[in-house]
This record gives sequence, structure tokens and C-alpha cells, in this order.
Amino acid sequence: MQTVTEAQQLRETRRKAIMAGGIGNFVEWFDFALYAQFATIIGLHFFPSEDPTARLLATFAIFAVGFLARPIGGLIFGQLGDRKGRKIALSWAVILMSFATVAIGLTPSFATIGVMAPVLLLLWRICQGLSAGGEYAGASSFVVEHAPVGKRALFASINPVATALGTIGGALVGLIVTVSVPEAVLIEWAWRIPFIVAGPLGLIGLYLRSKVEETPEFSAILEVEEGQKQHAPVIEAFRTTKSRMFILFGWAALNAVSFYLLTSYMVSYMTQRVGFAQSEALWIYIIGLAAFAVACPFVGILIDRFGPPRIAATSAVVLAVVVIPAFGMMESGMIVSAIFGLSLYGIVVAGIATLTPLLMVDLFPVHIRYTASAVSYNLAYAAFGGTAPYLAVWMVSRTDIGEMPGYYLIGLSMLGLIVALVGLSRLYKGNKVRDLEIAKVMATV
Repeated sequence: MQTVTEAQQLRETRRKAIMAGGIGNFVEWFDFALYAQFATIIGLHFFPSEDPTARLLATFAIFAVGFLARPIGGLIFGQLGDRKGRKIALSWAVILMSFATVAIGLTPSFATIGVMAPVLLLLWRICQGLSAGGEYAGASSFVVEHAPVGKRALFASINPVATALGTIGGALVGLIVTVSVPEAVLIEWAWRIPFIVAGPLGLIGLYLRSKVEETPEFSAILEVEEGQKQHAPVIEAFRTTKSRMFILFGWAALNAVSFYLLTSYMVSYMTQRVGFAQSEALWIYIIGLAAFAVACPFVGILIDRFGPPRIAATSAVVLAVVVIPAFGMMESGMIVSAIFGLSLYGIVVAGIATLTPLLMVDLFPVHIRYTASAVSYNLAYAAFGGTAPYLAVWMVSRTDIGEMPGYYLIGLSMLGLIVALVGLSRLYKGNKVRDLEIAKVMATV
């Protein structure tokens, strides 16, 4: 039986784990989202063209290439995290992301150094992709492995909340810069300020992660495996958990498109397609992300109560039903209507996004969890997430129908429904099964 002191110490350890996992995701997606928010201006500096759509497509093409590095980052950081610990892998991930983001802010434009400008931009985006490939899977393992029985999904919701808050933070800094300087100054050099701010934020994230303990589950297997031959997580993951990796891939594909349309496409969509001013679009965007962040913990509570399969199926169906009306409200051109439409969309996407980090932990054993989840999750993001803004811009430009990305999402929602009804229903044979398994593991620690 735990003493009062032991219980307090456990609560403090969990609090630090939440902060360390959360701040890392905040910093990562503060950095990662800035590129999408300033996509139009970046296009002006790095991809000279008379056609604004061509510039935006080129900018989002570089955005997509960064995603191709994510599976490689998942392999690198996953192997490190499964062999040496979640803490060291996550520390290096936040360092790499902050360095690359500051570098984007300091890179000269095409007018100054010619073709080297987009080449360097591509290099920094690849570095960001490598970092992001290790961050989310590691943070999911780190936070959920500290969770008490019966609250694993609630703890998992910390990651999408922190991601949204980081994106909101980047948007707020961008908004402050946008409204504080004349448009000509913003386009000329002030857009670089938010990217440079990433440096100090990365140091804060690194400090917090250096002060937290390893997770109990990983510490337990580390003791068991000490002195044994070092295992190869990636080989074992593909050999023993291929079907579960495929299930996570399917769900993550839906998560990737729905989330990156929310965080990486909407500002450009509302300014170039709908006609909102940059500051108006950023306010709508911030409110929509806030609705997403508020909804995530409530979804986590529902998952802990009713189980992942039911919430997954419900979320996929509701997204398919509301996505076209949500885009229609944004297409109206009225600020209030656009706020309501994007907020509705954000709340529904919260159901998809909150489930993902829980699946990344629940589907795989501890000793290969980081690698298996990072590889399958990031393969889905490379194939679907990075291309989502590009495809959205292309579909709308070809059809002149603003709701076209919504039809793409409806198709992916059907994939998510199949994953929920076929894959997750088979793996979760009762809401408490996974919690009981974790309780048995923790009892041996």
C-alpha cells in the first residue's frame, strides 16, 4: 500500500511527465506550424513566380518533402528511444526542430543567393521532418506510460492539446507581428521574427525534459534486458506487429489529413480563396484550434469510458457528415460563420486526434513501441499529411469548388470507419482489457 509520501511523489512524477511531454510538443508544433502560416510570404521570397497559385504550390511542395523525412526520423529516434530511453530521444528531437526553424528565419531569399535559397529551405524542412518523426511517437509513449489505470486516454489527450497550443502560440506570434508592422515590412523581413523566437523555446523544452524521470514501463524492461544482447526494434516490429502497424497506419492517415488541413491549410485557404485579410484569417484559425484543444480532454474521458472502437467509429462517421457543411460556412466569407465552421471542424477532428496517441501506445509492446508506432504513424503522415495542403490547393484551383478537400476527407473517413469496425474491435475485446494488462505489468515493477 502506498504511503502519503509515495502517492505525492507519484503525482509529482506524473505532473513533470505531462509538462515535459507537453512542452516538447508545444515547441515542436510552434516551430512546425510557422511554415504553413507564412506559406504565402515564404513563396514570395523563395519561389519567384507571377502566378500566386504556382508560388503557393511550390511552397507546399517543400512542406510535403519535409514529411518524407518523417519515417526516417521515426526510425532514428525510435531505435534510440527503445534502446536508450524516451527521454534522450525526445531531448535530441526538440534540439533539432528548434535549430532548423531558426535557420529558416535566417536564410537569405532567392533575390539574394539565388537557387541556394530554396535548396537551403528544403534542407531545413528535412531537418524539421526528421525531428517531427521522432517527437510525437516518443511523447505519446512518454506521457501515456506514466498514466494511471483508467486514465490513459485522458493522458494521451495531452499530446494533441499541446500540439494545438503550440500551433496557436505560433499563430499568435504571427498575428502580433502581422498587426504590429506595415504589410510591406512584414513581407520584407518581419515574417522572420517568429522563426527566430523558436530558439529560446527549444531551450526551455530541453531543460524541462532533462528534469524528468524515465517512464516506469521502460525502466522495468530496461532492468530485465540489462546485460542481454541489444535488440533490433525495427526488425522485431516488422516481424511481430505488422498487422497492428497497418491498423495504426490507416487511422493515422485520417488523422494526418484532417489535422493538417486544420493547421496547415486553413490560413492560406481563407486568405487566398475566401478573401479574408491575414489578421482575420489568423483569428478565425486561432479560435478553431482553441475549440480543438478544449475538446480533446473530453474525448479522452469518453474513450476511457466507452473504449477506443466506439469513439473511433463515431468520430469517423461524424467527420464525414459535418466536413462539407463546415467548409460551406467558411466559404460564405462572413467572419462569424467561418469561426463557427472551423470550430465545428476542429471539435470533430479532436475525436480523431485524441485516439491516435493512445493507439500508438496500446498497440505495441514496450520494448519496440517507440519504433513500431513512429514508423507506421510517420509513413501515414509522409503519404497523406504532407501532401494534404498541396492536394487541397490543387483540387480547389482545378475545380473552383472550395469544399473539394472535404470530399477527400469523406473518403478517408470511410477508411477510418473500417479500421474502427474491423481492426480496433478485434484488438480491444473490452474497455478494460488494456488497463488490466498495464496493471499486471506495473505490479511487477
